[in-house]
Amino acid sequence: MVQARPVTVMCAYNKVNGTYAAESRWLLTQVLRKEWGFDGLVVSDWGAVGNRVAALLAGTDLEMPGSHRDTDAEVAAAVRSGELEETAVDTAVARLRGLAERVRSRAGPVTVDFDAHHQLAREVAADSLVLLKNRHQTLPLAPTGRIAVIGEFATALRHQGGGSSHVNATGVDSPLEELRALLPEAGVDFAQGYDTAGSADAAQLREEAVALAGRAETAVLVIGLREADESEGFDHEHIQLPSDQVELVRSVAHVARRTVVVLLNGGVVSLEDWHDDVDAVVEAWLPGQAGGGAIADVLTGRVNPSGRLAETIPFRLKDTPSFLNFPGEQGHVRYGEGVMVGYRYYETADVAVRYPFGHGLSYTSFQQTDFHVTPTGPDTATVSVTVTNTGERPGKHVVQVYVAAPKRPASSPARELRGFAKVALAPGESTTVEIALDRRAFAYWDITRDDWTIAAGQYQVQLADNAHDLVATATLDLAGDALPLPPLTLDSPISEWFGHPTVGPALTAALSSGLPQEQADADAEGNADALLMLSSLAMRQFAGFLPRPVPHEVLERLMKMSETYPEPADT
Repeated sequence: MVQARPVTVMCAYNKVNGTYAAESRWLLTQVLRKEWGFDGLVVSDWGAVGNRVAALLAGTDLEMPGSHRDTDAEVAAAVRSGELEETAVDTAVARLRGLAERVRSRAGPVTVDFDAHHQLAREVAADSLVLLKNRHQTLPLAPTGRIAVIGEFATALRHQGGGSSHVNATGVDSPLEELRALLPEAGVDFAQGYDTAGSADAAQLREEAVALAGRAETAVLVIGLREADESEGFDHEHIQLPSDQVELVRSVAHVARRTVVVLLNGGVVSLEDWHDDVDAVVEAWLPGQAGGGAIADVLTGRVNPSGRLAETIPFRLKDTPSFLNFPGEQGHVRYGEGVMVGYRYYETADVAVRYPFGHGLSYTSFQQTDFHVTPTGPDTATVSVTVTNTGERPGKHVVQVYVAAPKRPASSPARELRGFAKVALAPGESTTVEIALDRRAFAYWDITRDDWTIAAGQYQVQLADNAHDLVATATLDLAGDALPLPPLTLDSPISEWFGHPTVGPALTAALSSGLPQEQADADAEGNADALLMLSSLAMRQFAGFLPRPVPHEVLERLMKMSETYPEPADT
């Protein structure tokens, strides 16, 4: 938040911990403004404000798109009655005026080079496409030979999301026409293959596509989800592609010499039922108005693909960490996966996936050597690695650095991405990449301290090709934060008593006091067994199970001892 410095933030429709986001002072004031340092304007999602007064009190500055109710009068009445401080209204108005002045200061004649912007969009989109599979180096396409381009989306590009995410494009590229422009010596033919409106004969469209693919050197299928399949206001019930498209892919792959699939979709889709039948798969997502040109650039090798998966592609929907929690029960969703979201869950639970987070192929090859981790402070470090393009094409590589934490009080994933960098290299070229790991790279959220905390121990800093495939590992020992231990009471579990650095040994000594060494050793072994079975039992209850009761004054002395741990530095 501090780095990006956004001007506005939108609050959501839903409730968080039982309170509507637009009316949550904890969310909008405590977390957003005080903890994250946001100093801009909070605007509501369209129609998300139910109580304008409560929203103003929480920190929602602007209700959108206004209301058919007389909420201005409600605000005025609340100020007159004392329910709403006038300063709260003044603060919201000041933020609105600040936004208006900021926009007004940039007003005036603006010259826009739409062609240059379109070209930039094409470059960004091409850099973001992910080459998932490339068997037998099917891609890039050869400059000659017949190519069968199949799919309605090849001429009517699905380039953006649905609902209010729509923008007015200055122009939308056609993947088919862009391929023809880049491959003038190849014969690029087209078949519709499927009809997203469902108004044509699916079997006939499929037959025409199969016939075309049978005569071509390579078949390129451009498939994906319709806008109606993934718009706003509803959730996916599955991750399957339309059945007619799946059947089309399998039918084409059966007759084609080589088959390439280009996916257009806003969220992950299942690749099963056809993945193993095709030679190459390119995940193009929703690539924007210049996406058709970007797809052609990657397919022809004009651009070497360098995108990496920002989410895992699972085998099945039921493999996902939220499967049992979502969509919840009776209007409530419990985020039971906690920090085990996405790749953190798959790696920690050792769940097999189709493609892991961070995966992405290239038309060249890279080698990563000389991996080092250098401490730069008590809880910071710098990672360095040398990357070499060992292939025959220029390309870009993404260095990914993960951290695996030692055992700590909070749930810890197997590894977490803590830094990455993309570098462009010519064939044979090398460069040294440095990635800084700050305190947060090693910290967990301690709910008892209400703060980010570093546990003492040995951390594994991992260089990886993706979240699953490690390249190199280095260790880093951190002293961690000095955390005070809570004083012991008779209601404290015995695991805390025996585990206390000073009280534990003293308690063990008190239990064996006056006993022959042989019996003391036997009792100590028995106490260890009891601790395994009764670790959560309170001391006042555990004491009743002991064959030789510990005098109450001894327990009182030990509790006093715990209050002064650790000892003051000047003693």
